[in-house]
Amino acid sequence: MKFNRETWYSKLIAIFLFFAFPIAAFYLGVKFQESTDFKDKGTIISAPVTANNKVTFQKSFEDNLIKYKGTVEVPTPCYEIRQETKIMESYPEQVRIDLSVINPPADKVCAQQITQKKFSGEMKVSENASVSVFLDGKKVY
Repeated sequence: MKFNRETWYSKLIAIFLFFAFPIAAFYLGVKFQESTDFKDKGTIISAPVTANNKVTFQKSFEDNLIKYKGTVEVPTPCYEIRQETKIMESYPEQVRIDLSVINPPADKVCAQQITQKKFSGEMKVSENASVSVFLDGKKVY
């Protein structure tokens, strides 16, 4: 066997690996993404809620940890979302998530395209905690 020569089987192996590695990487990436979603065993999951066609919100609870995620519809990609979370010290806890839409600077040029901006977070609370979501001061969930 000579290692410094091209042979028909070395070309065949190279072609196989050229296709096999990207396919395997894509498959592993999909499996990793599925494992990070809110589909864990023993998790209490809420159905995605759409409020006033601008905000979607989903929460899950596992091991005294509430995880939430959602989107806010904004008119252009230049807008930003500011998120502030507060926990009221009561039992059960009351969690308030305040979302604010931040306008882009006046000198920034941005194409008008309705965009979904994501928000997410997690916090340690009891299983009976209630969650409220506010967008620019108005309750949406």
